[in-house]
Amino acid sequence: MKRYLALVSLFTCALYVCAQVSWSAVEDVAPITGSRPDGVSNGIYYGADGTSVTLCTYAASKTAPAKRVFLVGDMTDWKLKPEYQMKRDGNYFWITLTGLTPGQEYGIQYAVERADGVKKIICDLYSEKVLHADDQYEPKQANSSLMPYPAKADGSYVTVIQPGKEAYAWSDATLNFQRPDKNNLIIYETWVYDYTQAHTFKGMTNKLDYIQNLGVNAIELMPVSEFEGNISWGYNPTLYFAVDKTYGSSDNLKKLIDECHKRGIAVIVDFVFNHAYGQNPMNKLYPYGSDLSSNPWFNVTPPEGGQTYGQDWNHDFGPAKEMFNRVFRYWLEEYKIDGFRLDLSHGLCGTTNNANSNLKAYYQTVKSVSPSAYMILEHWGSGHQDLINNGMLCWTGAGLCSAYYQIAMGWLEPDPSGNTDALHDANRNGYVSYAESHDEERMQYKVKMYGAGDLKTNTSARVARVPACVAFNVLLKGPHMLWQFEEVGYDISIDQNGRTGTKPHPSIKGYFTNSDRVAAFTKCAQVITLRTQLMPNAFTGTPTVNIGSRVALRTIQWGTNVFAAANFSATDNQILTLPSGTWYDYLNGATRASGSYTLAPGELKVFTGSAVVAPTFENIQKRDAQGVEEVQTDEVRAQKILRDGQVFILRGDKLYTVTGNLVE
Repeated sequence: MKRYLALVSLFTCALYVCAQVSWSAVEDVAPITGSRPDGVSNGIYYGADGTSVTLCTYAASKTAPAKRVFLVGDMTDWKLKPEYQMKRDGNYFWITLTGLTPGQEYGIQYAVERADGVKKIICDLYSEKVLHADDQYEPKQANSSLMPYPAKADGSYVTVIQPGKEAYAWSDATLNFQRPDKNNLIIYETWVYDYTQAHTFKGMTNKLDYIQNLGVNAIELMPVSEFEGNISWGYNPTLYFAVDKTYGSSDNLKKLIDECHKRGIAVIVDFVFNHAYGQNPMNKLYPYGSDLSSNPWFNVTPPEGGQTYGQDWNHDFGPAKEMFNRVFRYWLEEYKIDGFRLDLSHGLCGTTNNANSNLKAYYQTVKSVSPSAYMILEHWGSGHQDLINNGMLCWTGAGLCSAYYQIAMGWLEPDPSGNTDALHDANRNGYVSYAESHDEERMQYKVKMYGAGDLKTNTSARVARVPACVAFNVLLKGPHMLWQFEEVGYDISIDQNGRTGTKPHPSIKGYFTNSDRVAAFTKCAQVITLRTQLMPNAFTGTPTVNIGSRVALRTIQWGTNVFAAANFSATDNQILTLPSGTWYDYLNGATRASGSYTLAPGELKVFTGSAVVAPTFENIQKRDAQGVEEVQTDEVRAQKILRDGQVFILRGDKLYTVTGNLVE
């Protein structure tokens, strides 16, 4: 389906190429100049009366401004007209529109005649909503009220302006939200498209009870700002102020954020400020190839020497720096998010390798808007501790995942990098540690392929180890993260259907009705809830740990408050002797603990210094927005599922069409 939609999209865009604007009507129109209104820079500025807007775009190479820029759109019938020429003020071109209807949406583009005579059609860099020729597919399914793509536009991005738009009514939960301490974050990373069968913000909102039950106090959304294509992880960005319509409307996202805050869950959004792709308007003006050397917005070669993705932003260029600072402000103020995760943060350079100084400056902008907001960095460059001392957080990296693979597989060997004590990297303030993320192979897939003993073939034994691996991350010092469905032992390879391709949903595979996986979820949720809700004050300072490599029986002790132990051997029992003091078996009904226990392979024990009752969960399966209707058959209890506009029948872990053909 994805390949088919891509082909249809390309064909549709090819049809729109024929709708190029004609410059003949303005061939003899002379350029005009005029000073911009006070406070107007790049972007879209609405009048307070709801009937006017001032539009402004930067249109210049490194050496010269464009000759002329015209506004085209619904108000010009998508034709170039002399009265809609934009005035030039240095390298900026602007126009004020009046007499607009409050609340009405209008489509617009800019027709640019560069200094060298080349003509380009671009959208506004600061677009908060855009239309595209392929909106009729995934975006239209996510938002049936989406404005149709203008038939006379050229097939590329069209900016939508809406003067007098009604503001979103935030709840008091959002307006008064108290963010968790950054070193007590337990983050749930998720890709909206794959998280529910609905693929949308609405679908995810309907599954928030599940996330709340898991006990995490933050979610991290993989990029949701406008990206190229319809199905993507979002690391191919084009625009930073617009929400990608594949997931639904901006109000759908605000609803998701508001509902998270009502549940005490912070919302962190992943952004890609390292690079942009070809439909970004500033890239499109002076794009790939020989033109790039004339483009002030991008570096020809990444200064940090990293791998090239798209075009590399020049973070020393004033208008680019202004844009990113405004992105930070906009998402904190307009969407009330709680923080940012910056992809490839070591690449946020100017013309020199100066990412760290740029990051500090951007973080000052964030703090000026919201002092408690988070800044999480995927930082593979140097100077981590300096950035952490400045208040930011850093990802720990793939090396730690290798260490978790080893204990999950039961080999108890040093990780491939040679680090013999790697789990200690998960026991630090300032570093977000994780056993798996979107960048690494699924931990349970590694166990299924390479596990010791019978772990390759015994699904129950394999899944039973999940809570131990999760506990020996989230109960350590500092912030921690889970990747979606880690808590139920998701074991489909990250490379199935391609690294960034969609994967079978756990409900399709019967995970939420499988007793082993439900038990894994329950224990993971109980452990996380202990950290975030039941005893949050117990996890301060530094625990006493025995988590070194080659050790089968590993322990974490937070004074007299919490003691956790797990047997990571694949084959042998281990004898656990409790520390002195009074302890209660938290995972076993808060019963009074004895002096010693025999732990089976993969078994986890958590003890508390006082009797703390762990939460229980009657049903972890919450219905997706597109609906799952249970029906009774003569053979087995089945589920009727609506997906991609078609009805399927789920029997056990097999998916069938309504005519009985096996799908997977």
